[in-house]
Amino acid sequence: MIRFEFSVDENEAPPPSGFDLGHMDVHGNREEASSRDRTPDQAMMIYLSLPLLMDGLRRFLPGRDRSFTTSAVDSSFSLAFRRARDGSIETLHDGAVIDRSSAKDLASAVHRGAERFARPRLPLLPEDDAGRDDLEKSLAEFGNFVTQLSAERQ
Repeated sequence: MIRFEFSVDENEAPPPSGFDLGHMDVHGNREEASSRDRTPDQAMMIYLSLPLLMDGLRRFLPGRDRSFTTSAVDSSFSLAFRRARDGSIETLHDGAVIDRSSAKDLASAVHRGAERFARPRLPLLPEDDAGRDDLEKSLAEFGNFVTQLSAERQ
């Protein structure tokens, strides 16, 4: 089963900001992909990149488009998602298939990873931080989407 991990870069100096750089790690049933330890550096503005991923998947998964690509903010790291004929979704990085899973499993994995990232970190950001606001809104909307998707698939 696919798993997403999001983190703030170890070299970020305090105080925390919605513009902090961070990383995305994707562990699939075929491959793994990470923004870490790459040349050039592929650290991304993590608090802004997560909403792009969730909002894009929220539009792509219930639709008919065959593919969707999301790029991280201030980074060359990207992930692509491709709909197979059987309705399953392939997750790709640099053309390599990382995982093939149902839309429900993919959405649930992204949501779990985003929740694990956000729960301890969002309270550390100032309340008026734009990155905090974007991530809180996207997380709530994506959580509702995952609940709806789970109910439809049962």
